[in-house]
Amino acid sequence: MQTLELDGSNWESQRDFYESLAAVLGSIEWHGRNADAFLETMVYYLDLNTVQPPYEVAIKNAPAGLRSFLGDFARWVKEARADRVADPNWGDDVEVTVTIA
Repeated sequence: MQTLELDGSNWESQRDFYESLAAVLGSIEWHGRNADAFLETMVYYLDLNTVQPPYEVAIKNAPAGLRSFLGDFARWVKEARADRVADPNWGDDVEVTVTIA
């Protein structure tokens, strides 16, 4: 599994996180900058990112003001994976995780 490291030391907003995530995933130019858009391309429509699973997004130096949101985002990724497995249209899993150091 490859590790995609994100350094949050200069982030001031969720937008900064999304911009960093789009860059590390090699997201298409018109990719949305919100949780729903990233959950779709990280868990369901994988061909919209250059980087393909399996991978771990490892966030370091997360600002205190974003830690709660980042924890939620990591949980949403986990939940989306479970939803994909339970959905008969998909039925399989993708190895994608988000961790916060």
